[in-house]
Order: sequence, then C-alpha cells, then structure tokens
Amino acid sequence: MKIKKLRLFLGAIAFGFLGTASAIADEDGHDHTPMEKEMKIVSDSLKSLRKIDKADYAAGAEAVRKAHGAILRSMAYSPSLVKEMKDGDEKTIALADSRRLMGLTYAVLCELEIAYIKKDDELIGELATKWKELKKEGHKKYTDD
Repeated sequence: MKIKKLRLFLGAIAFGFLGTASAIADEDGHDHTPMEKEMKIVSDSLKSLRKIDKADYAAGAEAVRKAHGAILRSMAYSPSLVKEMKDGDEKTIALADSRRLMGLTYAVLCELEIAYIKKDDELIGELATKWKELKKEGHKKYTDD
C-alpha cells in the first residue's frame, strides 16, 4: 500500500514537471486526468464546509481558498469530452465556454472566501447557490457524470 502511494506521489510530481495532461491511475486502477484530480480537491474542500462548525469562519475561508486554488490549477487543462471532439469551431467554442465557466466559478469562490472572512452568512448562502449552479452547468456540458 505504501509503495503504491509513493508511486502515485512520484508519478504526480513527474507529470507536474512535464506539464502533461495524461491520465493517472488511482488505487482502484481507474484513470483520472490531472483536471479530474484538481476538481476532486475542489469538491472535497467545499463538501468539508458541511462538517465545519458554522461559527468557524476562518476554517470556512481556508476550505474555500483551497478550492479556488485547485480551480485555478485545473484551468490549465481541457475537459476530456472537449478534447475528444472533432477539431473545428464547435470544439473551439466548447473550450472557450469551459474556460468561461471555470473563470466564473473561480470568481464566485473568491467572493465566497471574502464572505467567510466578513462572517456574512446571508452572502455565504447566496454564493454557495451560485457556485452549485455553475457546477451543474459545467458538469452537464463537459463531463459524462
């Protein structure tokens, strides 16, 4: 188990240095692209908000900061479904639209971090709804979920 984790860790470092977008296998043998791995960090970070004490705004801000950092890193990649498309205007538009959605998501998460710092529960709720809507739109268009 430790050797497998070490191999995955070293593989991730190698992929980071090479800047490649090829898939990396997880412990179950399922391949995940670097973009999928970053989006998993986003998802896990934002899910952790449910477990954080509502009064712990600093922990909420930190979780959101971690999520928007992963969104920013994931913007270096293209969704698998878009990569598989035939070259042409439709693919070019899909790439631009996926970057648009990622950019909007990044902006909303930055606003959400600010709302946590300001301890503004109403704004936190509004921004969480915005984030979920963007996620839904992006996943509907660019994942096979």
